Amino acid sequence: MQTNPVEQSNETRIPQKICTFNDAWTEWLQGSKFPIAFFGDSTVDGANTTGWVANTIGVDGASPNAFSKKLEELLRQAANNEVLRIYNSGFTGTNASWAVTILEEQYGVTSAYHDTRMIGIGFGINDRLLYPNEKAYRDGFKGSIEQIINWCYSKNIQPFLLTTQAILEPGVKTEYADDYPMRTSEHVASIANEVKRELAEKYGLQLVDMNKYTESFLLYSSISVQKIISDRLHFGDMGHRYEAEVLFSCLSPRTIVADGYTKIDYSSQKIKDSVPDDWLTIPEAPTDSFKVYVEHTKADTTDRNIMSAWVFVNARRKLTLRAYKGSSPDTYVKINGNNRSLDGEETIIDQLDLGLYYLEVFTGSSSKVDFKGFILD
Repeated sequence: MQTNPVEQSNETRIPQKICTFNDAWTEWLQGSKFPIAFFGDSTVDGANTTGWVANTIGVDGASPNAFSKKLEELLRQAANNEVLRIYNSGFTGTNASWAVTILEEQYGVTSAYHDTRMIGIGFGINDRLLYPNEKAYRDGFKGSIEQIINWCYSKNIQPFLLTTQAILEPGVKTEYADDYPMRTSEHVASIANEVKRELAEKYGLQLVDMNKYTESFLLYSSISVQKIISDRLHFGDMGHRYEAEVLFSCLSPRTIVADGYTKIDYSSQKIKDSVPDDWLTIPEAPTDSFKVYVEHTKADTTDRNIMSAWVFVNARRKLTLRAYKGSSPDTYVKINGNNRSLDGEETIIDQLDLGLYYLEVFTGSSSKVDFKGFILD
């Protein structure tokens, strides 16, 4: 008896991955534009940030303090690339079911974003207002996000997923209690963000858990909640800056993540702008925390950069940053571009809150190359 082969259903036909964050990073290092778009609602658009201009479909976004712009600035600095682009594709008051209907207009050939290579898919906060119960919310939202994922693959664009920015809605505001019973933080976290985790696993997509990071920012940073999220729904300038730093730490593989005691020295694998390895001293019996350091005399007295590192602090308290060197009085450091002299063999530099820091070390105008490392604790 002859039987017809069973065709693989659309449900199980998973598109092949096109590219990854590391592809983007290496493209940027060689000078490519390689645009990445972040697609979502007002929390992506930048509502509540200084200078916010609501986006128009198909037009290049212009909000200067939205996380997309701040991320672009950080990446351009780190990759030494002034053409790389991060697109703001957020639209205030929108949801995933609406997003499905404007994909061609937003990313098609007539759009400013027609050359998008990757799309970070957000949404989920406004979606809870469309449905009568949690089951309907889950099913409707999941279907819309899957449609966006599959559209991206059909256009040779790599999708990835973002959980939502944390919001300050522990319970439903009194005036909305009857009409929108799911207008709480928990509903977004337990339904929309869980859907994204499931879809990331199903499709093999990279996922940035922005909800977890921004919840930590609300809980553990020293910045007041009023300054972070003044209207309880949209992050302001400080919050968007932090989101940009989170995304940088995910996109740049050079980032050192410090969630507690962290030592950064010449054996750290992600430092840059360093010294030739034949300048290093490696004592047989270390006398302090540093088992390798530089104590060298160079042939000139030019001010040389002898270490740089991008560090993302992801701790539940401020971490104390200390710098260590030998006897040279000229060695100094920069933290996010700000000079800091070193007082002695050990110098307390600062208390570092949640976020991204660029550490640099210089010899000063000296022939002495003298530095051991940093400790965060």
